[in-house]
Amino acid sequence: MTHRLGKAHTATEADLRSPGITIFAGRFGSGKTEVAISYAVALVRGAKGDVRGTTSLRKARGAPPALDAVLIDLDIVTPYFRSREAADVLREQGVEVIAPSAIGRHLDTPAITPEILGAIQQVDRPTVLDVGGDRQGARALGGFSQAIRQRGYTMHFVVNPYRPFTNSLEGLARSIAEIEASARLQVTGLVSNPNLKGETTVELIVEGNAQIEEFARGLGLPIAMVCIDRAFADGFGSNHFAQPVMVLDRFLVQPWE
Repeated sequence: MTHRLGKAHTATEADLRSPGITIFAGRFGSGKTEVAISYAVALVRGAKGDVRGTTSLRKARGAPPALDAVLIDLDIVTPYFRSREAADVLREQGVEVIAPSAIGRHLDTPAITPEILGAIQQVDRPTVLDVGGDRQGARALGGFSQAIRQRGYTMHFVVNPYRPFTNSLEGLARSIAEIEASARLQVTGLVSNPNLKGETTVELIVEGNAQIEEFARGLGLPIAMVCIDRAFADGFGSNHFAQPVMVLDRFLVQPWE
């Protein structure tokens, strides 16, 4: 196994003010789409995870929302849980969603569209990319790799240790290597997102994050942030984790939930 050396760039409050590119990739079930959405909204708010009141405030002003961040949906693999499904709600939060669905709502091709390329090349607004977690999904990102490198980027791999493929150091290392090879970009850090959806507990979050910390040491990668559902946010003190915490508000709720 190839371990990495050195310390990659870690997300801070300064990153939330910087109009750069932040990429979120991860295996199915990692929660990376919810993470990408919450991060994009946090960029607009200027504070991690706290999106309460944004929609009502802008509606009260009687004006269209200012689109202060861009979220590019490049997840062409996962049939559910896509950020494009929340596009209207996110627009009210100040986030513009751009996806291949601009050509056709159910068109699943990694086409290099002018809309996506333009969003990556512009430097006026921060840009967040939501990317699928296997070769096919990463290949869509690879088509834009040159433009992404030219602008500069941070690429986070979202880890849920309770899901297949990322429940061991070896599996996680293989997953990251697969993404990097197809995307022609390098993962710069991990995002800790331990959860079992409705079965999540405070203890499960703590134990899962400790496991991800072990993975991070083995890979030589930093943990950029720990993600916690808002329902559990009050269960942790401000200094409970060594890494920054981003509170997640769920934007994607399926009909059967």
